[in-house]
Amino acid sequence: MIYYNNYLAVMKKYHFLNPKGVTAHNLLINGDFQINQRNQSSYTCDGTKRIYGVDMWSFSKSNTFMKVTENGIETNAPISQMFDKLKSGVKYTVVCSIDNVIHTKSIVGGTYDTGTSQTIMYLAFNDVERIVITPNGTQTINYVDLFEGEIVYKHQKEDYAIALTRCQRWLYVLRGNGQQLPCDINSTGEGIFTIHLPTEMINKPTFTSNNENIKFVSNEGNSKQCNSNVGVLQKFGKNMIRMSYPYLAYGIPNVIGMVYLENATFTFSCEPL
Repeated sequence: MIYYNNYLAVMKKYHFLNPKGVTAHNLLINGDFQINQRNQSSYTCDGTKRIYGVDMWSFSKSNTFMKVTENGIETNAPISQMFDKLKSGVKYTVVCSIDNVIHTKSIVGGTYDTGTSQTIMYLAFNDVERIVITPNGTQTINYVDLFEGEIVYKHQKEDYAIALTRCQRWLYVLRGNGQQLPCDINSTGEGIFTIHLPTEMINKPTFTSNNENIKFVSNEGNSKQCNSNVGVLQKFGKNMIRMSYPYLAYGIPNVIGMVYLENATFTFSCEPL
């Protein structure tokens, strides 16, 4: 049975009182779809690979899309969020708003849905669990919550800064925008510089870029440039990533200076596939 309770009363009863805007009891990340670090207004999928749109939410069905709106996401795709396994045998409740109509479903950790597609499904693929929300045609999904237990809490939009920090453990997108970082060039012309992370990532991420050039300028005023995509993630630490660019300053070895990120975008992702 699912119980509906006054939000404040429930928070007091279960000791979940938090600063305004914090919805720590929601096990999903970016359930309001407000974090969109890739910064596209819409995403499309041709079915050849899984596509991530807004942070933590992906889709893979061909001829589908995800469009960012003020009220959530408009989509015709089954969207999913993957996560660490729920506690086996424990009851959970999924709540989602689609076109401002509330849908709820009770699930049990480790007991997956089978058979025909439903609006809310709890599935596992390659030993990774996920919640899948399937719209009826093209609809706006306003939010999705996942709670432990059988209580449906009143939805409260998560504070943006807290939601961003939770997302950045899985995805960090750094836009150059003219930024410059200290850079060391070794005897082969390899450039090494450090990117400081806003929060510790969940594990070592993959790296991609948008293929824009970056530029190195030595303290003596010599400069070289190369494609941002040829970089290698050399070292991953608690709050840092060390990048290596093998030929960033080929021909001007053993110097120090600054690397200018220009219009390059660096994407570091731990999002599951």
